[in-house]
Amino acid sequence: MLNLNAVPEKVSSSVEQSPCAALRAASRAVTQLYDLVLAPTELKATQFVALHAIDEAGEIAQCQFARDHAVAVETLSRRFSGLRRKGYLQVRRGDRHGERIYSLTEQGRQALQNALPYWERAEDRFRRALGSDGWNTMLLLLDRIRVAAVRAEEMRTNNHAHEQSAS
Repeated sequence: MLNLNAVPEKVSSSVEQSPCAALRAASRAVTQLYDLVLAPTELKATQFVALHAIDEAGEIAQCQFARDHAVAVETLSRRFSGLRRKGYLQVRRGDRHGERIYSLTEQGRQALQNALPYWERAEDRFRRALGSDGWNTMLLLLDRIRVAAVRAEEMRTNNHAHEQSAS
């Protein structure tokens, strides 16, 4: 159960106005924590997540990574180019026109392994601050929020397609 004593009495105006603003503020605060703890590794949280996901996949197409992680392809191109400059990623052309397939280099695997204890330290700090029940509740709720947002976007897309066919 979430520790309600840790929640401010008055909800901030950004929360009252928009779940989007509240989620973005929470996301930035969490990212700042992870970035701070990862600082000695010279990786940002977003870079660690990318390296970890690519390592788990073995190799992944840029467009698939973008879909899986709800990241714009343009943003991903910038993020991946920085990791390539550091020597952490290698890229090859895929079978489809313009497709880029990414995998970790040995240097990238080493950077990921070196950063893992720092990542775990950040997670431990955050878990202790939130409490075990709050941690589990957060993870479940965030997954529900992600699924709901995807469904809401699909509804918009379906409405648009329906409007087009009705014309």
